[in-house]
Amino acid sequence: MSSTQDFNVYVGAETGLFKGVNFNNQQTIAKNLNSLQSLDRQQEITCMAWGNEEESEILLGLRGQKVKIYDSEFKGFSGCVETPFGKGPLRGVGKLNESIITASESGDVKLWKFKSSQQVEFHALNTGERLCCMRLSPFTKNIVATGGKKNDLQLWDMENSQHPVFKAKNVKNDFLDLPVPIWVSDLAFVRNSEQIATSSRHGFVRLYDPKSRGRRPVISCVPEADEAWTCITIASRPNQVIVGSGKGRMLLFDFRQQKVVHAYRGFTGSIRQMVCHPTKPLVVSVGLDRFVRVHHLDRQAPLHKSYLKSRLNAVLMRQDFGVIIDQELDSGEAIDVEKDSFWNTMEEIKDRTVTEIEDQVEKEAIKVSPIKNCGLRKKRRTVS
Repeated sequence: MSSTQDFNVYVGAETGLFKGVNFNNQQTIAKNLNSLQSLDRQQEITCMAWGNEEESEILLGLRGQKVKIYDSEFKGFSGCVETPFGKGPLRGVGKLNESIITASESGDVKLWKFKSSQQVEFHALNTGERLCCMRLSPFTKNIVATGGKKNDLQLWDMENSQHPVFKAKNVKNDFLDLPVPIWVSDLAFVRNSEQIATSSRHGFVRLYDPKSRGRRPVISCVPEADEAWTCITIASRPNQVIVGSGKGRMLLFDFRQQKVVHAYRGFTGSIRQMVCHPTKPLVVSVGLDRFVRVHHLDRQAPLHKSYLKSRLNAVLMRQDFGVIIDQELDSGEAIDVEKDSFWNTMEEIKDRTVTEIEDQVEKEAIKVSPIKNCGLRKKRRTVS
C-alpha cells in the first residue's frame, strides 16, 4: 500500500456512512470518513466507483441522486454534484472522459458534461420494470452495460447512444413452453476480452459474448437451486467468477467446468457487493450482516473480517492491497492433510452386484448354522 494511503478498502453503508478499512496482519483499522450529523435516508450510498486509474478519487452515488467525490490523497471530500435525472436512487456511477456518468433506477442514463452544452443521455429501460445495475467497461472505451428486472443485458456506446450496440436475447422457453424470467441483478466485464458475466435473481449465472453469432448467452448455468444471486465479480483466475446471494451464500464458479469449485463460510446475511483483486487470489465482500470480509479463493473461512456497525451496500479494494497470506495458507494446508489422512484410513465401500451379495449371504448362513439337538432327544427316549 502506498505511504500516502491509510486504507486499502473503502465501504459505503445504508446510513450514508463512508468508511475506510485497513487490513493488515497485525490488526484491522476502520474509520468513518464523513460526519454523522448530516446523514439521512437520502444520503444512503447505493453505488461506488473509482474516479481515475490512480485510485485517488472515489465516486459515491447516493439515493438522493447526488454524487460525492472523495479524494484519498487529501483525505477529504472535494465536491458534491447534483445529478437529477430520472426517478429512484442511483444504480450506477462512473467517470468517462473527465465527465461523470450516472444511471437511475428508472433506467435514465446520462453523461454529465458540465463544461459543454451537449449532454449525452438515453433511456435504457425500453422494456422492464426497473434498472438494477450499470457498469462502465474498464477495458473498452465508451462502452456501458445495463441490466435490470425484466430487462436483459444491453451494451451502449456513449458516442452513439440512440440504439444499443448489443442487446441480449433470452434463452429458449422451458419444457412448458413458458419464457424464462429475466432479472439481471449485477454484471461484470471479463478481463482481456469483450465477454460479460451476469447474475440473476432467478438463480442463473450467464456468460455473454458480443462477438458470437447469436445474442443468447454462450453459457447459462444454475450453480445452486433456490438461490437469488445479488452480485457477481470476476476472479483473478481465468474462466471463474464469484457470486453472492441474498441468503448469504458465496460461491466460486467455473464456467469451463460448469460446476462450483468452492463455497465460502462466515456469512449471516445478504451479500450486497464483492470485489476480487485482479491479480491476487483475494476477494472482499460486504452485506447486510454489517461485516466486511476478506477471503482467499482456496479457503472457506475468511482471512480477515471487521464489524462496521452499519448495513453495507458497496465496497472498493485498492490494487495495491497487501496482506501476507503464506502463514494462513500453511495452516490451512496442514488441516487439510490431517483430514485427508483420516479419510484415507477408512475402508472404501464399493458398489457390489446382486450375485456378489447373494454369495455373501450364503456364506454367512453357513457360518451361523442352527444348533443340533438330536443327542438330547435320544437321551430323553432312553430315560423314558
